[in-house]
Amino acid sequence: MPSTNKNPSSVKPLRILLATEYLPPFVSGIANRCKNLVKGYRAHGHTVTVFGPPGSDCDIQVGSIPNPFYDEQRLMFQCLNPFADVPYDVAHIVGPLCLSFLFVLPLLRLRGVKLYVSYHVALEYYKQKYFNEIMGMFLEGMFLVFYFIPLVYFADVVGIPSKSADYCVFKYSKRIHYMRSGLDTSVFKPKPENHFPDEDDYLKPSQAPAPLSISSLKPFGSDSVHASTPMTQRQTHLIHQLHTQNHIKSHAPVLLYVGRLAIEKNIEFLIRALAHPNLVTAKLVLVGDGPSRESLEILARETVGAARVFSNNNKDAGDKTAVSANHIDVSSGAVTVCPQARVLFAGMVHSEAIVSRYYASADVFVSASSSETFGFTVAEALACGTPSVMVRGGAFRSVYRMIDGWMFEEMDMEDYVGRVGRVVADGILARRIARRTAVEHFGVMGAVKDLLKTYQMCITGVFWEEEGLKKGGSETAAAVAALSNDTNKKDN
Repeated sequence: MPSTNKNPSSVKPLRILLATEYLPPFVSGIANRCKNLVKGYRAHGHTVTVFGPPGSDCDIQVGSIPNPFYDEQRLMFQCLNPFADVPYDVAHIVGPLCLSFLFVLPLLRLRGVKLYVSYHVALEYYKQKYFNEIMGMFLEGMFLVFYFIPLVYFADVVGIPSKSADYCVFKYSKRIHYMRSGLDTSVFKPKPENHFPDEDDYLKPSQAPAPLSISSLKPFGSDSVHASTPMTQRQTHLIHQLHTQNHIKSHAPVLLYVGRLAIEKNIEFLIRALAHPNLVTAKLVLVGDGPSRESLEILARETVGAARVFSNNNKDAGDKTAVSANHIDVSSGAVTVCPQARVLFAGMVHSEAIVSRYYASADVFVSASSSETFGFTVAEALACGTPSVMVRGGAFRSVYRMIDGWMFEEMDMEDYVGRVGRVVADGILARRIARRTAVEHFGVMGAVKDLLKTYQMCITGVFWEEEGLKKGGSETAAAVAALSNDTNKKDN
């Protein structure tokens, strides 16, 4: 009779195959998640073999071609040797795409290897943004028939970062697993002056820090929880007092975005918001690169003036760990490289130490994207003690529901500016709440234990339904769609 032991540390070490095209030095939330999971698996004594494209931090390199949507990423195309031994208990395939492993799945299945497929992108959103209706429908049909349905047909479990996944995930998967985050809160942490050790008590199983009360986080279920909240006169005055009337040095509020510069991220909204009267002193730092960078730089010059836009052409080459002088120092709002700039394009940054420094030095992390399936950068910012103002849409609504008061309605400029003002007014208390939220909900060890437990279910064939694991199928898909529609109606 198969074991039903729910404690992953009490079972024998697993032999895990992880196939992914998302690995450092490629910069993305999925790459960071994969890296942290591998580190956590090995720390628990399990053997992990990572298959990835050339140039990535993997054990076995697989031939690849460039990804047309991500310049620095490559798509694997070479299959495993079907005649070689398969010394694995479970294979974790990270999609999309991992297209080459689609043809290997039946071979792995025939040899008794259990299959876990994680799916991290809401392609429905990309279809709407990048293709017209006819082309989008055609590509969606091709994707479903030749890729997705075969992929999930062989999978024992399909993992997704949140409930904001494509309809087809819920409809065609046998079992759905809601994955937990894989954030290393020892790397992403606040600056020493903003780090209160008791906020890390959630890292200790027997302890929990005392509750904190904060004005910008309204109780859930309140009728006014989604109402627009323009800044009060007091909050506006406070911002100007704290950030523009300092007689020692000028400290304008620093807003930070980290991620890909692409149309689906809605960065245009963040830039246009700088023209709002209550944000006339704010600075916006954009860390990352992408196909929309040139158009965003043009928009920034039109919004705040050419003299107030700085673009860093640093490619982050060479040492990936040292803090380069080419990177923008935003600590305490002092952007010495271009003091008058209000929009700063920092460029691509590979070093986690440098990215963590950006997070910790900013006053507020901001995101207007509703295309996220998790929003890993939000969790990273919170871990660094930086409160995050994000759109109430996509995965944010469910994943970060505990900080609902920091969310604004999509494309509502007054609501966005109001949320930023309220967070700034809460000062160090907001930073403490941010760090506490990340440590409690998004630490990597919790994600590792949760996935190891799910792997064991795949191996034993004994599945129990709980909060993180549900059956797939048409009924589940319909229920998720109905819940989403009801939520949208309430918000409107």
